Amino acid sequence: MDVHNVTDQYSQQIQTQKQTLQKAKKRKGQRPRDWEPREQTYLKFMMALMARGTHDQGHMIHSSFIPPPYPPCTAPLAELSRITIRDLQLETHHRGTYLLLRAITPPSRMTGIMVLGEDDRADVIMLQLYQQEEEDIREAGDIVNVGTILLVKEPYFKVMASGGYGLRVDHLSDVIHVKEDDSRIPETWRRRVLEAECSAQSLKINGNSAMGEGKYWQAITEYSDALSQPATATEIEIIKRNRSLAFLKTKQFDAALSDTGFPDFGPNPTEKALFRAAEALYFLGRFSECCEVLGLLRTNFPNNKQALAVLDRARSRYSEQNTGDYNFKLLQAEAKKCRPPQLDHATYIGPVEIRKTQNKGRGLFLTKAVKAGDLLMCEKAFSHAYATESDESNSKVTLLMNPETNQGFMGGQADLIRIIVQKLYRNPSVAPAFTTLYHGTYEAVHTPAVDGKPIVDTFLVERIMSFNVFGCPLSSLITHKDLLANNAKEPTAYHSCGIWTQASYINHSCTSNARRSFIGDMMIVRATQDLEPDTEITFWYQSPDGTRLKNSQEMLKTWEFVCDCAICQDAKETKATVVAERRKLLERMKRVCDSGINTGKVERLLKALDNTYTRPADEVPRLLLWDPRLLLVRVYIARNDMIKGLESVGKVLTALGFIIVGADSSSASFRVVKWGLVLDHLVEAFLHARTAFQATGAWEDSRRAEEYAKVAYRIVVGEDTSFESTYSG
Repeated sequence: MDVHNVTDQYSQQIQTQKQTLQKAKKRKGQRPRDWEPREQTYLKFMMALMARGTHDQGHMIHSSFIPPPYPPCTAPLAELSRITIRDLQLETHHRGTYLLLRAITPPSRMTGIMVLGEDDRADVIMLQLYQQEEEDIREAGDIVNVGTILLVKEPYFKVMASGGYGLRVDHLSDVIHVKEDDSRIPETWRRRVLEAECSAQSLKINGNSAMGEGKYWQAITEYSDALSQPATATEIEIIKRNRSLAFLKTKQFDAALSDTGFPDFGPNPTEKALFRAAEALYFLGRFSECCEVLGLLRTNFPNNKQALAVLDRARSRYSEQNTGDYNFKLLQAEAKKCRPPQLDHATYIGPVEIRKTQNKGRGLFLTKAVKAGDLLMCEKAFSHAYATESDESNSKVTLLMNPETNQGFMGGQADLIRIIVQKLYRNPSVAPAFTTLYHGTYEAVHTPAVDGKPIVDTFLVERIMSFNVFGCPLSSLITHKDLLANNAKEPTAYHSCGIWTQASYINHSCTSNARRSFIGDMMIVRATQDLEPDTEITFWYQSPDGTRLKNSQEMLKTWEFVCDCAICQDAKETKATVVAERRKLLERMKRVCDSGINTGKVERLLKALDNTYTRPADEVPRLLLWDPRLLLVRVYIARNDMIKGLESVGKVLTALGFIIVGADSSSASFRVVKWGLVLDHLVEAFLHARTAFQATGAWEDSRRAEEYAKVAYRIVVGEDTSFESTYSG
């Protein structure tokens, strides 16, 4: 939704990749006979590695192709048999086997991490590891480097884009880092060094040293090895407590929490165990439990000032989570300065619940009545990928292409897959919120873990993401101000994107009754109408504009449903001759406006255009009319013709499906009887009404028009604390 779809722009590249895949499939089952010599393969890799290091990687498009989906290995390692590189068959997933490799080169990171590996027969092969941590989180050399021994489960051997041969690994659990003392390691790969002391105590010291150097993954390895050695109960507790800190540093909050002993800390809990448990609970969004643990910490260790600060923060999140009371001014300030704009705030889910719909799967329904502008939810992204703005330095744009679905997207989606995979792998407890989202007909594996490691199906992640991803601006306030400054239409595509699990249950309707806005990675959903309990909440996946209604169904096929709203039904029933007549009237109107606005001619053309509709505007909004009518409002107000200006405001609102009274020469008070479609420029329309009422001395109506403007602003921006500063001029 609102992501930058570049399928048409890059269709040739997608089709070329599709042809490459089809050509490769013809070689399925073959064993290559044209292997390059080891020395040549090594030299080519190292030269390419050095060449990449000398080029600026800042302003580049990094392309990534999604391969045909395949399931991760769910078999325990004990059930797999060993094969060698020469046993591999092209375009084949070697089920029931594993391949043992030792890296012979440093890693090269592009969209994945590439390295050359050898088996114990000295044959070499390119290994491509995808969905690994990003460089700013973990250096590629910490994942794999010269001498690293990897076990690849059920290896996928394929023809690479370069024409060479390699292994591609898309699932994190399909690769295991093997220690040198593993019995599977060939004798020739074992290092001939004096055996160092490997007691629990010495390994713990090694872990502490690694922590001091910021080598958190190494520290986890050292602590884990220490726990495999004989140790006292006290030593085990200390080692786990130390390891929990390393887990926190690497965002493995489930593991960090487990190492603290939570929820049973025993009769004499330590200060560090309580504090680290509280931190893990905080980052898992479990704020109530976090406050309880911090309360216990404050009771047992009253002098811990840091705990008090964290407790205040946790209580703030707990309050947000339960009341929806946010300091939106603070959120806007944080989004403005944070990069990426991922804010430290909680999710609030208001008077809504998930239910089954009649024909659109699951949806979100109201549990109580709400008014236009009321907050339905303020949800922090489950995962968020920020793509820097075009004017920011060191911008990197990713192009994600899927030959299977013939789609291409520009922006953060390639990064988002990796971010989600990493989150699910590190913290399996949060997975159900994501994996229960709609994923079409894709059949996911049901084995949650193997050999003590969680299984995360990358292709399930990609499918869920494709159906549920939202494109998002840095801030809807910035977008709104840009619209005001440039008098532009609302943007329809963004490079940044994310997954908001609760909002994903909201179905599309062109006649929506809610609207989403963004502050950083917080999505705010507000009602756009007064709604009764049990009403299904809907918003636009792509906003209708009245010019491409019949094509909108094609766009909605991406989400595998047909929109049957009043606008779409009317478009289906409208004759081609009527559509052609509307097009002619719009072209004539454009010519009139371009040559200097003749209000009389524009009014006549708008009346003719309005007459092409048969159903009432409150049922089928006149999407082609509101924009030129707003132009007339500006002209009349500028001419100080307040009567016609106010009448035109009424016509703008009517075109958007509103039912109003008091915007004409009648003596009725100005009032919105029924809200219609809420667009950014609606704020301007209400403010023009305020100006007109002020000029005629209708002060109460003027006040009411301003309140409506604030409600509209609150809906499109997400908050109204910035209303005065935005419209102070």
